[in-house]
Amino acid sequence: MPEINYKIGEVSEMLGIEQHTLRYLEHSLKLKITRDERGDRLYTENDLETLKLVLKLKNEKGLNTTAIKMALENMEPIDDKPVAVNNNNNFAPMIVEVTSLAQKIVEQNEELLKQNQKLNQRIDELEKSLEKREREKGGKIDELINLWKAEQERNKSWFAKIRGK
Repeated sequence: MPEINYKIGEVSEMLGIEQHTLRYLEHSLKLKITRDERGDRLYTENDLETLKLVLKLKNEKGLNTTAIKMALENMEPIDDKPVAVNNNNNFAPMIVEVTSLAQKIVEQNEELLKQNQKLNQRIDELEKSLEKREREKGGKIDELINLWKAEQERNKSWFAKIRGK
């Protein structure tokens, strides 16, 4: 049975999204959409299923394109056969896998945010410590200068003291 290919306008209509959105998804998710000899996009049944999955993850799970891309990159292909368009059961294994991957990404992101917060707190502590040492250092320098001036005043000749210099 020959493989059916759809043009971008047909896919746009079937999925209920704009053509520029399809081009954006292809570019941002690095989807491999075949082209004809004129360079027009030709979408296969597998491409349609992938796009449906992407839209489901975006709209229902709230994932952004970066998370979806990571999930798609880490997915194992179920098989090389085209997936039937109207059979939603074919989505189940992919959705479970992508959801699991998305959850791992969210957990890793939360852990990185916690680590970042701890690092920022440590930087603040170090900056306060540095400021305190600078103040102490400045106070010691002022004290040393005052002692030196007092020593200079004490060592002036009696004639310089009378003149006021």
